[in-house]
Amino acid sequence: MEPSEEIKPQENPEAGKPLSDEKTPTDETTTSEETTAATVVEALHEPAAASASEVKAEVKTKPLRAPTPKKSFLGKALPWAIVALVFYLGGLATIFFAVYQPARNEAAAAAASAEQEIAALNDQVSQLELQKSQVQSELDSARASLVDTQEELTTAQVTIEEQQTEVANANIKRLAYKLLGNINSARAALEKRDTDSARQALNFAGSDLAELEEAGLEVEALSGFADRVDEAVTNLNEITLQKSRAALDTLYTNLLLLVDNLP
Repeated sequence: MEPSEEIKPQENPEAGKPLSDEKTPTDETTTSEETTAATVVEALHEPAAASASEVKAEVKTKPLRAPTPKKSFLGKALPWAIVALVFYLGGLATIFFAVYQPARNEAAAAAASAEQEIAALNDQVSQLELQKSQVQSELDSARASLVDTQEELTTAQVTIEEQQTEVANANIKRLAYKLLGNINSARAALEKRDTDSARQALNFAGSDLAELEEAGLEVEALSGFADRVDEAVTNLNEITLQKSRAALDTLYTNLLLLVDNLP
């Protein structure tokens, strides 16, 4: 097998032609710089024309927009309504968290404190009611004792009155017997014709009559006794001695009748 022939550069028809279309990186950079410089020079010489052409080009490139329809009153007011609603809700939230919630917490704390105080007061009321019932029981007992004491006092008062009556009657009897004794002494002195002793006894009898009246003896029961004593005293002489003796006898008889009828 024969070796393949080497292709020589001269034999390649394309190899001998220069690559006119291909550019090296250096050539490209140089060309770009030259183009930019030419553009700047043209822009400096003709600024107005370039601006007008750019505006026209921009206007041509931008698509025409359809005319925007006018917003209705509801569409204009809706954003403001939303803003107002947001502010309103924000105000409500502020009021809730700044005023209502603290007030609610304070009210809850106050209610809890009030409940505790009410519970304490209820306990005190229960204790007071218990004390009241005890005091009422003691009062009822004291009232019953007082009723019994009043009954006993009434009985004792009656007894005292009865005893006072008995004492008064006994005193009246004592004074009546004393008067009777003095009258009897005066009679005995007259029997001996001792007028001085008879006069003294009759003076004592007059004092006894005054004490009997002060002791509460009825005046009718002593009616005539003072007259008989005065008559006996007046007739204490030798001539009228019999009249004095008769007056003393009558007085003595009346005193015996009085003593027998005393209570």
